[in-house]
Amino acid sequence: MPSEPTTLPELFKFYHEYVKLLYASVSSGGILPQETLFELNAALDHISRYWVYKELEGEAVKKAYSHLKRSCLDVFKIKVNNANDQFKYLRTIDTSVLDNGEFDRNLIALHHEIRIGATNARRLEGESKNDTDGAIRAFELWQPVYEKCIQLETDFVLHPKLNWAKKRARWSRWKERLIGFVFGILAAFIVALATPIIADLQNWIRQTYQSWFRN
Repeated sequence: MPSEPTTLPELFKFYHEYVKLLYASVSSGGILPQETLFELNAALDHISRYWVYKELEGEAVKKAYSHLKRSCLDVFKIKVNNANDQFKYLRTIDTSVLDNGEFDRNLIALHHEIRIGATNARRLEGESKNDTDGAIRAFELWQPVYEKCIQLETDFVLHPKLNWAKKRARWSRWKERLIGFVFGILAAFIVALATPIIADLQNWIRQTYQSWFRN
């Protein structure tokens, strides 16, 4: 984790080199998540007090930095939610043939690591009595979880053969439907052919049965 800034230039350096890169990874169509916007707005408010209300630079930087860190924590959680959605999507596709089965095994293992890591990071945030310190320690736990979320997207969602697997799955579904359709027609054809034969057999049995009673 980057060192804590004590001056405004250091704070802006942290923003450009770290915070901005994080929230850019979860922005959709240039629109930031609401949680991130709230924290960035709060950080800007504290920064402005240095000039408007002559607040000490160190104090303004400390408070703004706290909100910037929390914006990063929000990004981590959003990234985990996105990874969960991506995992669910991937599990709807028959990927068992990719990489000789390693795709599925590695995907499930990586997602498990993400879930465990995110749970531990959230627990640390909840158990902390000091929000600032807790955010710092949790930040250190969230970082590897975030990297694993990036790995899930890079190695699995963007897997070069995933489109092939999706096409293969679609063809399999269409083949099953086609087979079912053909068997349905054959069954109807057989029934149509067998119906008069069955009717004749029933008539013969009825007539034979009646003739036995007459005799």
